Amino acid sequence: MQLNLLGIKSIKNKIVPSIPYMGNKRKLATKIMNVIYSKVGDFDRFYDLFGGGGAMSVAALFGGHIVHYNELNRGVAELMRHLQSGGDIPYEWVSREHFMEHKGNDDWYGGLIKTCWSFGNNQNGYLFGKDVEPIKREAHEYLLANGYNWTKESRHFLLGKYKKNIVGRFELEQLERLEQLERLHITAKDYRDVKLKDGIVYCDPPYRGTTTYQKDDFNNDEFYEWCMKQENPVFISEYNMPNDFKKVYSFEHRSTLSATANNKVVENLYWNGK
Repeated sequence: MQLNLLGIKSIKNKIVPSIPYMGNKRKLATKIMNVIYSKVGDFDRFYDLFGGGGAMSVAALFGGHIVHYNELNRGVAELMRHLQSGGDIPYEWVSREHFMEHKGNDDWYGGLIKTCWSFGNNQNGYLFGKDVEPIKREAHEYLLANGYNWTKESRHFLLGKYKKNIVGRFELEQLERLEQLERLHITAKDYRDVKLKDGIVYCDPPYRGTTTYQKDDFNNDEFYEWCMKQENPVFISEYNMPNDFKKVYSFEHRSTLSATANNKVVENLYWNGK
C-alpha cells in the first residue's frame, strides 16, 4: 500500500492534492482523480488515452502512479517528450499570424502553440479576439520585462501595478520541473492501439456533436463499443453517454470551447462499471 502526497494510508480515502499550476484544469483533474479513487480504490497504472494538455496525467503523477500519456496529435505528444527530457518552454508572445503558421506543426513547438495559445485548448482557434489582442500583448510583455517568475503571486502583483487584466495560458509553466516525469510513458497512437495492462483507463475524447478539435473524424459509437469490451475500469468525461455506462459524477463549469460560448455547462464522468 503506497502513501499518497498527504500521507493518508487508507486506500478508500486516498486524496490527490490540487495541482499547484495549470489553472482551473487542475481543480477538475483533482476532482476526477478523487472520484475514481472513491469507485475503484488505489491502483498502480493510469492510462490517459486522450491526453491533451496533460492535466489528468499530472494529477495521476501527483498521486504516485505510473502514467501512460497518449495523444494522437503528434505535436502535443512531442511537447510532452520535450518537457520530460528537460526542455525549456519559450514565453515570447505568439501573435495570431504566428499561431496560424505553426499550429499544424507536428514538432514540440507546434504542440506548444496549439495547446497554450488556442482558445479553450481547442488546438484550432487563436487564444484572443482581435479587439483585445493588442492589450493582452502589452500586458504579457510588461510581465516578462518586470520580473515575472511564473508564480500566481508575482503575476497578480505585477498586473496590479500594470492596472490591466490578462488571461494566463502558461499551463505547462512548471511541468518541466515536475520530478515525477520519469514515471510518464508517452505515445502518439490511436486509443485502440495502446496496449493496456492492469490499471485505470481515463478518456476525454472529442465530445459527440462538437467539431472544435483539429481531428474531427472521431467515431463515438465505435469508441463506446471499445470501452464496454475492456476488462479495465474505463472512466470517460462526456456530456452524455449511452445507458450502458454509469454516471458517477457531474461537474459544472464554464464552457471555453469557443469565444462566444462562455455559458455554464455540466460535464459528466462515466464509468464502464468494470
